Amino acid sequence: MRYTTSLLFIALLGTSLQAQNLGEIRGQIFDPKGEPLPMAHVFTTVGGEMLGCAADMDGRFVLKPLPPGLYGVKISFTGFQPIELAAVEVTPDRATYVKDVRMKFGELKEVEIIGYERELITVDDPSRMSLLASEFEKDPTRRDPVQFIGKNFAGVTPNANGDGLYFRGARTENTVSFIDGIKVSGGVPRIPPSAISSVSVYTGGLPARYGDVTGGVIVIETKTYAEMFQAARKREALAEQASYDE
Repeated sequence: MRYTTSLLFIALLGTSLQAQNLGEIRGQIFDPKGEPLPMAHVFTTVGGEMLGCAADMDGRFVLKPLPPGLYGVKISFTGFQPIELAAVEVTPDRATYVKDVRMKFGELKEVEIIGYERELITVDDPSRMSLLASEFEKDPTRRDPVQFIGKNFAGVTPNANGDGLYFRGARTENTVSFIDGIKVSGGVPRIPPSAISSVSVYTGGLPARYGDVTGGVIVIETKTYAEMFQAARKREALAEQASYDE
């Protein structure tokens, strides 16, 4: 029985992985004087394989396709110090924009690492708000999806019974949920927080694929097998450290 359950779990994980929507990273690269750097090299790794692109004549780049997750984005150009944008978060079915990147003159062997802060709302998609697993892992309401969404997303309010959500006045029965791209009927779905990669909500201006929806949309992406494996290893490491400290 345990063996059958394990096979079923692996199959479901594989289906989830295939259903994951891809994202991309966009940005613009400048020299110290503020001039664009065309043909600068931009790359990252996906599953151990290198994925890269070159900036265009305006220094703009698009790095894709990328499964949801954390990425270190490295940028290099002859005559300039290489840099790395650390922990760039990619969410499903959208572009992640990094702020204008300025490179420094000089070819140093050490890579300059620059921190990255993700914005909840982006200028090209103001009706969509997203949260990643790392951003709500300590939220006390994460086990109650209605309270969690009502607390963290502007324009969304739990109804009086606490079993549904109002999106900017729209009736709760007009709210639709999608899990890994699959439409789910009924109330707000309850998924173990440890299995969630990201949660997004649309409060208006829905994309064409949601054109038949008259209320709000909740989009949940579950973790890939690799993400769940990494999370399990992290928990094990923390448990071992706590045991060692005792």
